[in-house]
Amino acid sequence: MIVIAINRLKLNEDGLSLVELLITFAVLGFIIAALYSFYLTGLRSWNRSIEQMEYQQTTRIAMNKIIKELQNAHKIKYDVENDSYAIDAPSEIIYFRINVEGQSTRHSFRLNGSQLHFDRRRDNDNSIRSSNVVALNMTGLVFVIDEHETVFITVKAGDDFQEIGLTGAVRPRRIP
Repeated sequence: MIVIAINRLKLNEDGLSLVELLITFAVLGFIIAALYSFYLTGLRSWNRSIEQMEYQQTTRIAMNKIIKELQNAHKIKYDVENDSYAIDAPSEIIYFRINVEGQSTRHSFRLNGSQLHFDRRRDNDNSIRSSNVVALNMTGLVFVIDEHETVFITVKAGDDFQEIGLTGAVRPRRIP
C-alpha cells in the first residue's frame, strides 16, 4: 500500500521539463531585450533633445550679444579676411566702433574654430587687446550689411548630426 501511494504521488507531481524551462528562459530573454532596446532608444532621444536645446540656447546667447553690441556702434565694417588669430582662416569678421565715455574703441566679432569671440582691438595695428568667448559649438557666422546700414546676422551651432540656425537684424542707433 505504501509503495502504491508513493507511485501515485510521483505521478501526480507537476513540474517543468527541461524543454519547458528553456522555452521560458528564451521568452524571458526576448522580453528583457525588447525592454532594453526601448530604454536605449528613449535615452538616445533624450540626449539628442538636450543637445538640441543647448544649441538653441547657444545661438540665442550669441545673437543677443551681437545685437546688443552692434546697437551701440557708430561705425561698422564687415570683412572676410585671413585673421591671424583664427584657427580656420579665412573667417568672417565684423569690425565696429563704440563710444565709451567719449572715447571711440574698436571691437569685433569673429568665429575661431567653434568659438564665437568678442574682441577689443587696438587702433594702431588691429591687434587684439582682449578677447572673450561668447559661445561654444558654433558652426557658422554670417554678416550682411545693406545700403541702410542694417546688419543681418546668421549664427549656427551644432554638430554633424544636427545644426540650429538663427537669423536676426539690427540697425545701429548711433550711425549718422
